[in-house]
Amino acid sequence: MEKLGINLPWFLAQLAGFLIVLFILRQFAYRPILNMLETRKKKIQEALENADRVRAEAATQQQEFERKLDEARREAQAVAASAQQAAEKERQRIIAEAQEDAEKIRVAARGELDYERKQMVSELRQQVIDLSLLGAQRVIGGNLDERKSRQLVENFLNEADFGGTTEPGSVANRAGA
Repeated sequence: MEKLGINLPWFLAQLAGFLIVLFILRQFAYRPILNMLETRKKKIQEALENADRVRAEAATQQQEFERKLDEARREAQAVAASAQQAAEKERQRIIAEAQEDAEKIRVAARGELDYERKQMVSELRQQVIDLSLLGAQRVIGGNLDERKSRQLVENFLNEADFGGTTEPGSVANRAGA
C-alpha cells in the first residue's frame, strides 16, 4: 500500500482515532443531541395537539356563545313583547276606567239636573199657587179661606199634570216659557 501512498500504521492509527472519536461523539454528543431532538419533537407534537384542542374548544365556546346570544335575543324579544302587551292592557284599563268615570259624571250631572229641575218646578208650582191665591183674593175680595184655596189650586195643578211632562202644549212647558 505504500505504493499507493498509504502508510498502514499511520492509517490504522487514524482509523483507531476516528473510531474512538466516533464512539465518544456517539456516547456523549450524538445520543444527547438525538434525545434532545426527540424531546423537542415530542414537545412540538404536544403543542400542536394542544393547539388543536384549544382551537376545537374555542370553536365549541364560540358556538355556545352564539347559542346563548341567540337565546338572550329571543328572551329580550319575549320580554319586550310581554312589556308591550302589559302596556296595551294597562292602556285599555285606563281608557275603560276613564270611560267609566265619564259615564259616572254624566249620570251624576243628569241626576243633579233632574233634581234642580224638580226643585225649580216645585218652586214654580209654589209661586203659581201663591199668585193664583193672590189673584183670586183680589177678584173675590179677600173672603177666601187660604187653606181651602191652596188645596183647590194644588188639585188643579195635579190634574193638569203640572211639572210631570215637558211635552209641547203641557202646562209645565207653557209656565216655563
